[in-house]
Amino acid sequence: MTDAASRAQLAAANPDNSTWLAANAGSGKTKVLIDRVARLLLRRVPPGRILCLTYTKAAATEMQTRLFDRLGNWAMLAEGELRPLLAALGETDTVSPETIAEARRLFARALETPGGLKIQTIHSFCAALLRRFPLEAGVSPQFSEMDDRTARLLRDEVLAEMADGPHLPLIDALAQIVTDDDLDGVAKAVVAAQDYFARPLSRDQALEAVGLWPGFTDSDLPTLPFIGTEQALFRQVLP
Repeated sequence: MTDAASRAQLAAANPDNSTWLAANAGSGKTKVLIDRVARLLLRRVPPGRILCLTYTKAAATEMQTRLFDRLGNWAMLAEGELRPLLAALGETDTVSPETIAEARRLFARALETPGGLKIQTIHSFCAALLRRFPLEAGVSPQFSEMDDRTARLLRDEVLAEMADGPHLPLIDALAQIVTDDDLDGVAKAVVAAQDYFARPLSRDQALEAVGLWPGFTDSDLPTLPFIGTEQALFRQVLP
């Protein structure tokens, strides 16, 4: 007898279904993904044709470790212990001797797959595609990915160079209204919006780009939270 949550996990792990899974942290999403991959392997889908993508290297490593632990465990268990584990996956009501034999071979098959099981981050998958088709992507095949720490160091280096050069007054003015962490946030936002800086902008054009009106000054700041219809609301809430 299974509860509703277990039945939902079994349905999500069924390779016959195209599934969108949304759940809270610690609710078993990784287990469902591993169950799904295990069921694909039991159906003799070549390991090299299975692709699992996740956000972080830590998550990808955890998925790979847990999957190989399971396959290695299957290879060593006696039939009486392995049969209920396979039945619990929901792949079949009756676990045949052929299914048991296939489950025991999966660990070796996964290890022998050229390149191994493809459990990787979205970034590494995209990087592999770019390296495979550099001409079509318009990038050098010798490029390297920049992680968050390297990007932060590079932004700090650029800000330091600006502070040592003719742009010092700009950095000083910015430092009057933001902290060190916020200063990096501003630099990060500028990098993200670099297309806006491809050509010189007038002050009014820059204001328009961030949703403000031409001629905007510091004295206009108090008006930003209001849209002009607040008086009726004030009359309702004030005694």
